[in-house]
Amino acid sequence: VSAFGHDWWDEPIKFFIAQGDGELFNLFMDKLIHAPQSESMTQKQQFLLQTLIEEAPQKKIDALCAKLLDPTNSASCQRVILDCLKAIGRPAALNVLQQFKIKALAKNQDVANRADDVIYALQEPQETTKISGSEEQAPVKIIQQITNFEDRPSSFRNQYEHNSEYILIPGGRYIYSETGKEEPVTDLYVAKYPVTNKLYRSFIAALGNVPELKEKLNEIAKKEKWIAGFEKYHEGTVDLATFFRSEYDEERKFDGEDQPVVGVTWYAARAYCLWLSLLENKDEKINSYRLPTEIEWEWAAGGRQGTIGKKVRQYPWADEKGKPTSKLLNYDNNVGATTPVGSYPDGATPEGLYDMAGNVWEWSDSWYDEKTRSSRVIRGGSWDGGSGDCRSAYRFNSLPGYRFNSIGFRLVFVP
Repeated sequence: VSAFGHDWWDEPIKFFIAQGDGELFNLFMDKLIHAPQSESMTQKQQFLLQTLIEEAPQKKIDALCAKLLDPTNSASCQRVILDCLKAIGRPAALNVLQQFKIKALAKNQDVANRADDVIYALQEPQETTKISGSEEQAPVKIIQQITNFEDRPSSFRNQYEHNSEYILIPGGRYIYSETGKEEPVTDLYVAKYPVTNKLYRSFIAALGNVPELKEKLNEIAKKEKWIAGFEKYHEGTVDLATFFRSEYDEERKFDGEDQPVVGVTWYAARAYCLWLSLLENKDEKINSYRLPTEIEWEWAAGGRQGTIGKKVRQYPWADEKGKPTSKLLNYDNNVGATTPVGSYPDGATPEGLYDMAGNVWEWSDSWYDEKTRSSRVIRGGSWDGGSGDCRSAYRFNSLPGYRFNSIGFRLVFVP
């Protein structure tokens, strides 16, 4: 434990934890969460900790559960414990997590929200591979079909996406950076995090198990303008599940369940949106889930509470936090890979959206150039990009059929 976080010791520690049993794992975690490292753990150390959890062949959670209920814990220590429990994924921790909530032990709102995320993650997942025509009843969605904006909840969780949270971003008007003109934005729900490997793998499983989903994709490819070029792109492809699968699905730097999915094309991101829309609406509305336009993305990242007239914040976090640092976001190759979503609470937007800067570029629904219509806008910067890429107003582009280990995507939901 005293060597934890020293680069030269990473491989020996991984080897050590991989050879042990549940008791050794429990002892290691007990020593670690009582050590100084748990009070000021860097993102690189957190990434190492997630790797150790994956490497351990057996995992006991007694020490983590006991420490979580210690009222003297700092917020940093609480976050470490919660992230460990989520990564381990044992429903046996639910009772302790409920006690944590009932006793109101969370040191701040970020920790309280993180506890909710872990509780939802550990609950039994719902079936997500059925679309209309199935005899099996779809799971009840937590959000209600409400027409009055005033009655809409500030957030909702989608059971089709392992209870992923969407946050309401009220509409407004702001000066769009690209044109300098004032643009309106309607009310919409924005996913709290980019789509993770865990969520995307559910989509891939659905493609492989539900033939009618592929038929629906092909049908819509022929008549929907947003998917223009898709039919030519996948011409001759028999297995869409293999075709859409992330190229980095088994690469250690990028394959963690809570890391954002990368190596997916714009077409694959749009197909994921269609899949969710079909689950939600039974073929009645195919665009309820979609990629944000770049105007919507910029508004969500920096439009709210702009400090200079109607311009957006320079970065997603509050202006007083200043310029990018390794505490605010994953950028400039300071970790060397993507990090689990939500790893940078200090860099979240005031509304509670995480990873809007750094970690992965995010596909948008907008053309980079409306005249040529050859590439799509990506936003937000990435784990290996510079600080300038991470500005709320910065735009870049990629051809829709390209795959990179720095591009993922985030969804919006329109009631």
